[in-house]
Formats: sequence, structure tokens, C-alpha cells
Amino acid sequence: MSRKNYILMGCMLLMFIVVSCTQKAPQNESSSDTEVNYIALGDSISLAAQQGLMKQLMMAMESGGPEYAVNFCSERAIPITDSLSNKYECEIKRVALRNRNPDNAVTTEDKVVYDDFAEGLASGSALQPQVVEQEKAMLFYKPIVLGMPACLKCHGKPDDLDPNALTAIQSRYPNDKAVDFSLGELRGMWRITFSKQ
Repeated sequence: MSRKNYILMGCMLLMFIVVSCTQKAPQNESSSDTEVNYIALGDSISLAAQQGLMKQLMMAMESGGPEYAVNFCSERAIPITDSLSNKYECEIKRVALRNRNPDNAVTTEDKVVYDDFAEGLASGSALQPQVVEQEKAMLFYKPIVLGMPACLKCHGKPDDLDPNALTAIQSRYPNDKAVDFSLGELRGMWRITFSKQ
């Protein structure tokens, strides 16, 4: 084989390597971009849901106190998140290990993310939303940390709980586990399910 053929083969091999490497990079970048996009979308939807629920909840608290707020949550919280789910074409849910409504219990898959958030909070790490890819869906998770003293009226330690709210909670949720929290504790998390298209 002549020197010219070796050079030609070497150039072709080099071009093949360069083309192969440059084709792989966008795929990895695309996967990363997809995760970033789902985090941004999930973050904005969870913020809208949180603001919508908090606005209505604070109005309920002002209208009739903590007991009225318990009744509001029981009757209106899920319809509010369902209407936002329809608006954003996804499934919005609040899930918790120590749940009040049994329909909001964490799944086995949720618990992995929940435990990660709990460990991060215990170690003082800043908690960041997470995305979990499934075969047919992308799951967005964002921690819900108890941050307002008013929350303790329905979720706090025995001395913090409003007696009328506690009576309403026990009446509506006989298996309630969503009490005995302190400010700064992980109350639960948002789980937003996006269908892959």
C-alpha cells in the first residue's frame, strides 16, 4: 500500500471518529436539555398550584379559622389541583409519607425521591427539584417544606394544633398522619406527571 493510501485511510478514520463524536454530544446534551425543560415547566406549574391553593386556603382561614380551612382542604384542594392539571395537560398531585388524605400517599417510586429530599434537608443541603424518567412519562418532584406558622394550626405539634381544627381533622381523616410537624420539616412533595409525546 502506498503512502498516499495510508494518508487517505488515516484521514477517513479521523473523519469517522470526529463525526461519531460530534453526533453523540448533541444526544447527551438533548437529554440534559429535556430534563432542564421539565424542571422549569414543573417548577412553574407547582408554583402556580401552590399559589392557587395558598390563596384559597388563606381566604378560608380568614373566613372561618383553622376548622373552616380543614373543611376547605377536604372539599376543594383536589378539585383545584385537578383543574390545574387540565389546564396544563399533566397530573398534579401533592404526595406525602405522613399524609392526611390516603389518596396522597407516596408510591414506592415516590419514596425514593422523598427519602432523598429528607436526607438532603437533614444534612442542610439546598433541595432541588428532581425529574424521574419512566417509559411513558416524566415525573417532576419538588419538596414541600413547612414554612409558615399558620400551617402548624393543622399540621403542628399537639400544643400548636387548633382544637377545633383537630376535631375536624379527626372527623374527616380518622387515619390522619399529617400532624406533629415543626417549621422547616419536609411536609411532602409535588409530583407532576407529564406524558411523553
